[in-house]
Formats: sequence, structure tokens, C-alpha cells
Amino acid sequence: MIILKTKGTYYSEGEIVLNPLKTLHWKDLSDQSPAHLPNGSIIELSISFDEDNFLSGKDGVVWATYDLRQAEIIQSTLLVQHINSEIKQIIIEDVKIYIIVISDQMETGVAADFIWKSDYGLRLKPDWNYSEDGINKSFEQWLSGH
Repeated sequence: MIILKTKGTYYSEGEIVLNPLKTLHWKDLSDQSPAHLPNGSIIELSISFDEDNFLSGKDGVVWATYDLRQAEIIQSTLLVQHINSEIKQIIIEDVKIYIIVISDQMETGVAADFIWKSDYGLRLKPDWNYSEDGINKSFEQWLSGH
């Protein structure tokens, strides 16, 4: 997922001017030699984030979804398993994402196993495994009992 996209002007020796107050240098971004682009070329820089990092358990986060309904249902299933969690909304690149945060750090592994890691739980796949703006098929399949 791209979390930042910006354009700048490329100058010799790898200077990238984003605006009059912000300049980057190629050497600060890469150990490779600066690209041989024509002076004054417009370039675009993007910073992306690996969505699977949401599910690492870091800071108690075990699930992320674009769908609040999905987050609420998963939170309820965790409560039935006696695992307390909280739903938080974050925004990345104008996209709302609902994350499930486990209250007790000691339970993050159990919660992640239950939601997506093991065969005995919900067996969900993250939303971004499906086409953009598509439904989470694994969630809908679990919800319908199949």
C-alpha cells in the first residue's frame, strides 16, 4: 500500500527538489549511483507499506480490514474466546482501515492464531489478498458457515 506519493524535479548529481524548502539527495535514498536522467526531469517518489505488517502482533495489532462490520464481528468472536480487544480506525492515503488491537499483549499470539494463522480458527485472509474494492471472500465464507 502506498502511504505517501510526491513529485519533484531531478537535477544533476542526484538532487531531487520536492519544493523550494525540501530537497533530497539520491545518496540519502540509495547506495547506488544516481540515475542518469535529464536535468529538470519530473520524478515521482512513493513510499509504500507492507500491509502484512499490520498482522505482526506488534503493539497488539492482529487484524486489519477496510470493513468496520468485519472488525466488529471479529472483535465479538474474540470476546467469546475471552480475548479482549479494541477497534481503532487509522487513515492511510485517504483509506480508512480498522485495526483490531489486543488489550493483553500476552494474548496476541492466541488471537492471531484464531483469526488467521491456524486451521482451527476463522482462517481469514487479509482484505488486500482480494481485488481492490472487492469483498473479503474468506470472511464472507466463514460468516455463511462454509
